[in-house]
Amino acid sequence: MITPIKTKYDKLLQILYDLKSCLVSYSGGVDSTFLLFASYEVLGDRTSGVLIDTPFLPKSEKSIALKTASQLKLPLIVQEVNLLQHPSIAQNSPNRCYFCKKVLFETIQGITNQKNYQFIIEGSNIDDLSDFRPGRKAIQEMRVKSPLVDAGFTKEEIRQISKEKNIPTWNKPSYSCLATRIPFGIPISSEYLNRIEKAECFINELGFEQLRVRDHYPVARIEIPLSINDLTRILDYRHQIVEKLKSLGYQWVTLDLTGYRSGKMNEELKSEELK
Repeated sequence: MITPIKTKYDKLLQILYDLKSCLVSYSGGVDSTFLLFASYEVLGDRTSGVLIDTPFLPKSEKSIALKTASQLKLPLIVQEVNLLQHPSIAQNSPNRCYFCKKVLFETIQGITNQKNYQFIIEGSNIDDLSDFRPGRKAIQEMRVKSPLVDAGFTKEEIRQISKEKNIPTWNKPSYSCLATRIPFGIPISSEYLNRIEKAECFINELGFEQLRVRDHYPVARIEIPLSINDLTRILDYRHQIVEKLKSLGYQWVTLDLTGYRSGKMNEELKSEELK
């Protein structure tokens, strides 16, 4: 039986086949893992993932990304880039994501030229088009292709077909870089990033998979889903969490009662800044 998702997958494979060769911007998340999997299925050694290792990428996420690629036997290039050396990024303006994506795709473009690949592709899906994502501008300027958008995939459809194909990231929680935990206008430093990474790692190890620690130093604002189970458990662990986060330098440790929501820092921007 041909399903709508199967039709979209066939369309995706045709899109990828027509590219002849490409590098996939890979993070180890749901979308980019699925895209690299599909790309390798149709292009074989004429494709590879590229993982850009930056200070914004937690060690745990890098480890998962490497493990996933190895488990699926997907080709992968790892390139280190220090984004904090770029003032346009470190200043943390509302357009930080644009400058960051620009640097990342310029790096991948260099690899593309060196290794004679024809295109760069990335894993945006159609759900991403409705959010404030200045990185889309960099994607368009660099002529990076978004095959999942072109094939019409939603996030939920990507999870569903990933599960069918035994891709281990099918149920991986959505994740954004550590810089998104810092309010716009506050310069990003290694100190901030290390503090946030350690705080989130500690809470994650307590069993909370979907969380953010927003850094309003000296205040830590913890976001988790507002389920009875998660709320009960985080209160059970509150003494350990407070002790750990205070040891990292926070003076106040708070729980955001509006709950976890991706892109919440964007809500602080005025409407004209979102244009």
